[in-house]
Amino acid sequence: MSKTIKIFILLIVVVLVFNKQLITYYYSYKFSKWIERQFIFDKFNIDYPNTIAVSGIKVINPNPIYYDYILESDKITISFDLKSLLFSNLIIINNLTIESPKFFLEIIENSPKSNDSDSKITYNDNIGVAAKITQNLPDKIWPEKKKDINFLILKAKIIGAKTFIKTSSLTTTAEIDLSNMYFNKIGNEKGYQHYKDVLKFILFDIIASTSDFELKKLLKKVYNY
Repeated sequence: MSKTIKIFILLIVVVLVFNKQLITYYYSYKFSKWIERQFIFDKFNIDYPNTIAVSGIKVINPNPIYYDYILESDKITISFDLKSLLFSNLIIINNLTIESPKFFLEIIENSPKSNDSDSKITYNDNIGVAAKITQNLPDKIWPEKKKDINFLILKAKIIGAKTFIKTSSLTTTAEIDLSNMYFNKIGNEKGYQHYKDVLKFILFDIIASTSDFELKKLLKKVYNY
């Protein structure tokens, strides 16, 4: 093999490796932006041109009390429309599969102020839902973007999920097996179901699946079910 050919092959390998690192960084950044939490993983595979498989996923709990993570998952597989990724402001994800996820939920009770007879018990959690409901917080106002790139997931499924729950008012830690869940046409594009609504279905399934009466009662109170 001539020296020129060796150099040419080396250049191709360097370009491919660099591009893979760049793409890995890009998707890690985009996922973190979409879910508004730090997203890390152990392994990232790209099956060119349009399938991504991510293993050993963890979503960091920003202010941990009981759990370091909000979510762990063995594997997430994404199949997307390559043309939408390259030429459109709407990224089309054909299929999303989340395998064996573990959801970690912390619920903290805030006692009412002793000098305020009208105050009531409120709650915080690590997913940013409990405080909004129990404290009647307004929706977050986002700065206007010059260019907004949205995404739409045509089909999504969550299989083999478990939830772990720890609260400040109950002494036991709950471990709950969840139902397999299937969703169609979710994302952050107007006119479709918002991806954050998936969280409502997960919370509903948690409440329906737990056999602990006190926990069920607390969850209904906190999440207004």
